[in-house]
Amino acid sequence: MIELFRAGGPLMWALLACAIAGIAVIFERFIVLQRVPTPQKAEKELEKVEDALSSGGLEQCAQVVAKGKGILNYVFARLLKRYDTLVIEKKDLERARGSAGKLKEQDAITKFLVTQTEMTEFKDELHFSIDDATTTYVTRFLGILGIVGNISPLLGLMGTIFGMIVAFESIAASGTGDPRVVAGGISQALITTATGLVIAVPAIIFHQYLGHKAEKARSGIEVYALAFSNTLLSFLERE
Repeated sequence: MIELFRAGGPLMWALLACAIAGIAVIFERFIVLQRVPTPQKAEKELEKVEDALSSGGLEQCAQVVAKGKGILNYVFARLLKRYDTLVIEKKDLERARGSAGKLKEQDAITKFLVTQTEMTEFKDELHFSIDDATTTYVTRFLGILGIVGNISPLLGLMGTIFGMIVAFESIAASGTGDPRVVAGGISQALITTATGLVIAVPAIIFHQYLGHKAEKARSGIEVYALAFSNTLLSFLERE
């Protein structure tokens, strides 16, 4: 193996780096996606944070989420952060409207419509946070695997070109009488091409497989994230 690596030329180091990066991402994603909670565990985690929210408010809920691990607690933390930001923005907007004298006397219908509009905006923002958080968590580093699958054959092709250049230079210098003259260049060309393909094929396969697995995990987690966002909206209405 060492002799083949050396015979492949300097681009073998780049291919080795691609192989290491691809293997690292595959193992890391397998571990992360394997730890996605089952529906039973996800339900328990959701109940825990909802109980903390109802009994101790946002502060206690945030403390419970901060102590937890995994994708659900990551998404819950993102939701709490976004919710807090939206509440601050809402209060600032109400103060601005009040100072401008636009909220002096409103009938019940107008107040209801304003409240419904605000709740719809809150809901849309929280749903966007859910989609962003879940996608970020389950697809993290998969882009690296895709890059490895795309550039490995190109690096192998580049090595092939370099190897052919070496072979033709040897022919130009010594003629074609001795096959050993061009053997080094041709060997370099074939080794880098084969190595690039050996790295790229598994990388592309695992990229597709892990992408499908990540999408399945995201769909499962979104159910509980949406339930928690609805709980936050109910908490806002009570406030």
